[in-house]
Amino acid sequence: MTGKRAVKFLLLGFVGLSVAAAVYKMAGAPCCAQSEPAAEPAPAAVEPAPAPKNTAAAKTATVYYFYTNTRCSSCTTIEAYTRAAVEKYFKHDYKGWRVTFRGVNTDEQANAHFVRDYWLNSKSVVVQRYSGDKPDRWARLDKVWTLLGDKDAFADYVAGETRKLLDEK
Repeated sequence: MTGKRAVKFLLLGFVGLSVAAAVYKMAGAPCCAQSEPAAEPAPAAVEPAPAPKNTAAAKTATVYYFYTNTRCSSCTTIEAYTRAAVEKYFKHDYKGWRVTFRGVNTDEQANAHFVRDYWLNSKSVVVQRYSGDKPDRWARLDKVWTLLGDKDAFADYVAGETRKLLDEK
């Protein structure tokens, strides 16, 4: 084998391994993957959604949809379905909880901390409950990607998981 031929095979092998590594890394996220953050023992404090004045004892929850500048049709559908679910099922307070929807672009510098706070590795829906202005428990709703083809099942899942979190003591 000549020197040129050996270099050619080495370069082709390198390109092949690079492509395989990229595909493997993206396989964990259904769409528009971001790099996965290092695991942390516990999430950091999260900024609460804007709350009405006099909230010392208010019980609020925010259903977040986290996205980036790069968005596909599935990403925008998840946002629309999540917003619709919150508006439909939480139009009125739920057992004293006021539930709101908030879309957050994690590519914006001020919102980058959410990637670490909620261990995000792709576009995600997260429910965060607050006691007054202090963050309490939260849940990431990972099944939104598999329910994307069924709007009613999607909305029921978001509502059910939100209620489950709010019912926890």
